[in-house]
Amino acid sequence: LMPHNTDKNKRLVSLFLLGAVFFNYPLLSLFNHKSYILGFPVLYLYMFSLWLLMIVLMIIITTRSRFRAKRRSPTETS
Repeated sequence: LMPHNTDKNKRLVSLFLLGAVFFNYPLLSLFNHKSYILGFPVLYLYMFSLWLLMIVLMIIITTRSRFRAKRRSPTETS
């Protein structure tokens, strides 16, 4: 059985893989030094801002596909 919304699934899997790359060792080591921005360690700012960006992108991907499905449904029945 094929899922109905394969574009959404592809985008979510791509976002997961992108997050796995950004939260992996080589990139984390670039930000792991003793410097601060606005009193916060750079590593913490990197991790939490990236985490927030991932959540926002997931929200955009899921709500956008839901909006497109609602918009398409009246035209498909006509």
